[in-house]
Amino acid sequence: MKPSAKKKYSCVILDDNPLSVSLLENIISDIAKLKLTSSFTDPIKAMAAFQEYEMIDFLFIDIGMEVSGLDIARMLKRKVNYIIFVTGHEKFAVKAFETGDAYLIKPIDFDVVLKTINKLISKKMHGGDLS
Repeated sequence: MKPSAKKKYSCVILDDNPLSVSLLENIISDIAKLKLTSSFTDPIKAMAAFQEYEMIDFLFIDIGMEVSGLDIARMLKRKVNYIIFVTGHEKFAVKAFETGDAYLIKPIDFDVVLKTINKLISKKMHGGDLS
């Protein structure tokens, strides 16, 4: 097996709802190619932690928090390969796609997350940078 086939993609979760964080943690733990780096319910603590991180592969972030998830995602864009918004608000879809790479409507489930992760990884591998 090639070393790249064993790659674990790092993930961070940021959602002010502890139940949503717990659900995503469980889903991520069931996807072999993903490794949870950290989970946060406090956007300020998440921002501070990102100062210490190298590059994170996937950021799962809620939009409707005390501090806008859209604003946080814009600030962290250089530290994250893929931003996946996970929210209960369909009205943010257009703005989310301007900032992020995927948009999932709560409640989410394992299959939706797995399909999204595979699609993003496949897109990068097959349509990667031409520079």
